[in-house]
Amino acid sequence: MSSLEEKRIQVENRLDKQELLGATFGSVIGATIAIAIWFQVYVFNPKLGALMLPVSGTVIGLFVRFFGRGYHEWFSAIACMVFAALSVVAWQVEIVVGGHIPLIVLAGLFFAGLWSANYLAKLKMPIVLEEAFEHLQAAETYPGKRTSLKGGVAVVCATIFTAGATYGTAFMMMVLNYQLQADNAAVSQQVEQQKVRNKEIAVTAEALSQYTTNEALLYAHAYFSGYKFNQLGSYTRGFPRSIHKSQMILEFLMKERQDPRAQFILGVLIQGNRGERLINLAAAQGDHYAALYQAFYAGCNQDTETGDGILDTIYPLVEESAIKSEIESVRSYGYEPVCSEISEAHFPHSFVRGYIELIRE
Repeated sequence: MSSLEEKRIQVENRLDKQELLGATFGSVIGATIAIAIWFQVYVFNPKLGALMLPVSGTVIGLFVRFFGRGYHEWFSAIACMVFAALSVVAWQVEIVVGGHIPLIVLAGLFFAGLWSANYLAKLKMPIVLEEAFEHLQAAETYPGKRTSLKGGVAVVCATIFTAGATYGTAFMMMVLNYQLQADNAAVSQQVEQQKVRNKEIAVTAEALSQYTTNEALLYAHAYFSGYKFNQLGSYTRGFPRSIHKSQMILEFLMKERQDPRAQFILGVLIQGNRGERLINLAAAQGDHYAALYQAFYAGCNQDTETGDGILDTIYPLVEESAIKSEIESVRSYGYEPVCSEISEAHFPHSFVRGYIELIRE
C-alpha cells in the first residue's frame, strides 16, 4: 500500500468521526451559555455588552468544533448562522448596546464574532494529511459531496433551536434579574424603615418624661420638618415626619410642664379659634414669640396700631435674635409679607433655636 493511500485512509477515518448532529447540539448549548453570560455582563456593566459579540462567536465556534469534530464547510455554516441568530436575539432583548457606540465599531465587533465562529468551528487536517485530503475531495467518492441535504438540515435546525433556546434563556434571566432586584429593593426598604424606626421616639407621657424640654422641643420640630437639630444647631436630614406626633409632644410639654413656648407652637400648628386662644395664653405667660404673633394677627387684620404697640412693648425685653429680626422686618416692610405665612401651620427652627438657649442658661 502506497504512502498516499495510507494517508487517505487516515483522512477517511477522521471524516467518519464528523458529527453534524453533535455540531447542532453543541452550537445550541454554546449559544445558550453565551446569552446567559452576555446578560450577566450587561447587567454588571452595560458598556461591555458589545464586547460579547466576538466573545460569543468564539464560544459558539469552540462548541461546534468540540461536539462536531468536523472538517466540512457545513460546520462553519452552522456556527455562523447560530452566531447570527444569537446576535439578533441579543439585539431584541437590548443587551448589545449600553451606551454610545459608533456604528462602524459595532459592525467591526459583529464581524469579529462571525470570523471567530467561522474559523474555530471546523478542524484542520494536519499538514502531513493535507495532500491526501485534497485528493479525496477531488474524488467522486468524497463523502462531503453527499452531505448537502444533511448539512442544510443541520444549519436550519441549529438556527431555529438556537433562537428558541436563547429567547427562553434571555426571558428566564430577565425574570430572575427582576426578582433579584425586587428582593434587593425589599431588603433596602426594610433597612431604611429600620433606620427610620431607630430615629423615632415614643410619644407617650411616660416616654417623654425621660427627655428635657429642650430635647422634646427639638423632637417636635423634627417630626414636623424632617430635620433633626441638636442643641448646637447642626442637623441631619431624613427624620420621619408626623405632624400628629409633633403635636402630641407639644401637648405633653404644655400640660405636664406648663411650657409657654410649646403652647404657642401648638397654637400655630392647630390654627383656628383654639389655636389663637393658645397663642394668647402663651403670650399672657410671657412668651415673646406668642406676643409677636399677637402683633402679627392685629396688623394683618388692619389694626396696625395695636400691633405696633405690642412690638414696641416687647422689643426692649426680647432676648431671642429671631424675634428681634422679625420686629425689625415688620417696621421696615409692614405686616403684609408675614400675613400669608401666619395663616398656615408652620414650625420654623427659629421657634425653638433661641428659646432652648435661654432655658438652658
